[in-house]
Amino acid sequence: MNPAEYIFLIIMFVTMIGALITVLSGSLIYAMIGLVVTLFGVAGLYIYLNAPFLAMMQILIYVGAITILIAFAIMLAGPMSKRPKEWTTATKLLASLVVSLVSFAVLYKAVIRGFWVKGKVEEFALSTKDIGRALLDRLMFPFELISLLIVVSIIGAIMLSLLSRREK
Repeated sequence: MNPAEYIFLIIMFVTMIGALITVLSGSLIYAMIGLVVTLFGVAGLYIYLNAPFLAMMQILIYVGAITILIAFAIMLAGPMSKRPKEWTTATKLLASLVVSLVSFAVLYKAVIRGFWVKGKVEEFALSTKDIGRALLDRLMFPFELISLLIVVSIIGAIMLSLLSRREK
């Protein structure tokens, strides 16, 4: 194994540990911290794949903005140490296992049947300026839809927290 493969394995290990903390944690705060570790691991994979722009966007958007949004949602929703009752039912655990296995099978088939280019791939001739132009010129409508989705999510989180406080 060369050093690059060791680095890849370390990044994968950190990403998987973060994902396991996210999924298996009983506390929402610990799950969010695991999610941050996972998202940093994915950013590390982007750097490993020689895509620093995607890595920076991953850190800025997902680690920064989305995680802060999740933290606000957790703070608005209620007590952080209370474990939701829905996580403990056996039917939901069984349903999640079935969905996970079916998803894994579909992804496995897609990867196995996928067309993989062997050898060296030509370098991508696209700069960050081109990506920015495309986002603000040709892809303006989807870009605005994403911002609208985030605003609706924030309003929904506020409404849920207000309704849950009235019930208490």
